Amino acid sequence: MKRIKLRTLVAVCLAIALLGGALTVFSLAQGNVSTVTYDHKAKQFTFDKTPYTVGNDSRQYPDLFTDLKELMPGDTVTQDITVQTQNVSGGTVYIYLRTDPDNKGDITEAEQADYQQLLKSDEVSLTVRKDGAVLSGGDLDKGVLLGKFRGGDKAKLEVALSIDKEAGNELQGLQAGIGWVFTAEYHQDPIKPVGPSKPALDMGDHYAYIVGYPDGLVHPERQITRGETATIFFRMLTEESRQEFWSQVNPYYDVTPEDWFNNAISTLTYAGILNGYPDGTFRPEANITRAEFAAMAVRFFEGDGEEPAGDAFPDIRKHWANAEINLAYAKGIIEGYPDGTFRPDQQITRAEAVTIVNRVLERYPHKDHLLEDMIRWPDNLDTDAWYYADVQEATNSHSFDMLRDEEDEPYEVWTELLPVRDWTALEREWSEYDSSRNPGEVVSSKDAALFKD
Repeated sequence: MKRIKLRTLVAVCLAIALLGGALTVFSLAQGNVSTVTYDHKAKQFTFDKTPYTVGNDSRQYPDLFTDLKELMPGDTVTQDITVQTQNVSGGTVYIYLRTDPDNKGDITEAEQADYQQLLKSDEVSLTVRKDGAVLSGGDLDKGVLLGKFRGGDKAKLEVALSIDKEAGNELQGLQAGIGWVFTAEYHQDPIKPVGPSKPALDMGDHYAYIVGYPDGLVHPERQITRGETATIFFRMLTEESRQEFWSQVNPYYDVTPEDWFNNAISTLTYAGILNGYPDGTFRPEANITRAEFAAMAVRFFEGDGEEPAGDAFPDIRKHWANAEINLAYAKGIIEGYPDGTFRPDQQITRAEAVTIVNRVLERYPHKDHLLEDMIRWPDNLDTDAWYYADVQEATNSHSFDMLRDEEDEPYEVWTELLPVRDWTALEREWSEYDSSRNPGEVVSSKDAALFKD
């Protein structure tokens, strides 16, 4: 019985006419990929509707694109494919479509040089869509994420190869063979904690958890994104909870391991604090609404026995976050507007967000008991602004004494300023330390797909 390593290379020839600027692409491969199947047990990819011949040094490369002739700058060619997984359990498989960085053995040395120049070009790109919505995209050398799959998952996708309409001089005269490689990264699920535990927040240390913008302002009236919100709560976890719920894997199409917010979103999703949308996205760059923020914040307290009595606001009846908003109000985390409404679908401001975070963390800043040498912001100098003290609390690390006023309400008296933590460096350390406990396993169709005759 013979075995053959079958590479998913699509050998194509790119040439741009020096005078007309037309891009001509000739497909050299046979067959056309319609379904890509990754079998985790066998550690291999298979492609249907693609003929394979077994023999010495046999190469039949499945082709992603069949209609590639005479492409012009500005043109796009698409291919519908179905991606599915088999025999996956206890984890998530990230499947990518990438270009082979070497692509050796099938093209000449001159073509190899042209190929490397092609990969560096940002004028040829890949885009993946599902039901018309863009899931991912990138330059040829970066590749694209086709999806995140559990066992038996299937996705119908459209992959598009596009030539920028301004393409010309950089690609003129290139003769290159493009090699496509499917890659599967398997990430084992974290071991689930025993019992109905939930993550704990650091209530004792009053570290600053947000920073200003490059323009030197803090922008209290500006919106805040879902990714930024996740990062704030991730930073405020206790060290024990961060390790207990640590994860770098999530089910969202639009949150990849390379994203700066991946660790925060993955960890808090595993901990039950975050949810995505029905279409499989998290939308980390989207501004978060008041309802979404309240729901995220109150999940740290769910199950504590608080029972809200009726709707706290008239405009949350039948809202998807009705229960969370009522619980957040009962916990004293949120307030409404002077007209009695909550406006759940309105985007939350940074000032509103830090006020809620401070209440979740049981921080009670008082404008008359801060410190003179604290960090100050040109757009937060009005001490009568309702958010003045809360913004200062969120942006200054400090020690404090907790006192109570005549009405037995708590308030802080700051005693000393502390250095602001370098969160970027800390998150890098957390990632490097904790990622080793749950490493990803990479299987490439280029070097791990074995077929028997």
